[in-house]
Amino acid sequence: MGPEWVAIIALVALFVAGTLLPINMGALAYVAAWLVGMFALNLDEKEILAGVSADLILTLIGVTYLFAIARNNGTVDLIVSSAVRAVGGRVALIPWVMFGVTALLTAMGAASPAACAIIGPVALGFAGRYKINPLMMGMFVVHGAQGGGFSPISIYGTITNSVMVDNGLPASEMTIFVASLVVNLIMATILFFSLGGRSLMSMRLDPDEAAGAAAGVPGELHEGGVT
Repeated sequence: MGPEWVAIIALVALFVAGTLLPINMGALAYVAAWLVGMFALNLDEKEILAGVSADLILTLIGVTYLFAIARNNGTVDLIVSSAVRAVGGRVALIPWVMFGVTALLTAMGAASPAACAIIGPVALGFAGRYKINPLMMGMFVVHGAQGGGFSPISIYGTITNSVMVDNGLPASEMTIFVASLVVNLIMATILFFSLGGRSLMSMRLDPDEAAGAAAGVPGELHEGGVT
């Protein structure tokens, strides 16, 4: 078996283990890189370390640590409740709030699965309370995560741009970011009108109740305006 197949098998095993077990996938990938390098490619420690970008690792550690702080100190909860209050109780805009907040988190450096795991339960809670299609709400969270996922300081954006520069390829950080954001905005718009978004446009809830709902306090729906 050639080293290419060994690397592919190791990659598949990495994703399976990271999905089924509560182990950091980055740590697993680092171990897998050493095992494949030493036993399949016959590389020594110095050669393996030479293929690791210290700048990239430092950036990834920094942005993920920053996001962990924002999540644990309540910043994420504050962003969600403030954004929901800002739409003035318009139910039709709540999916777009979830899209925007998730995009903001991934653009700041959160991993897409982590952002979805944080915003997903909040978004689906709104869907259940205010008769929003849960599939639409879930897809808005996913597309929001992908929309912001290629910003210049995000995990995916940093990796993509670093690899392109290291290989002498033309790279434009903002072009990659904007292209991803626009494509996911288009997809979200299609989903909004395909999954019942038009029926939400006449629904309102009290802005204070909306902010409370973001914190887990249910509000009441009103047709045609805030009462």
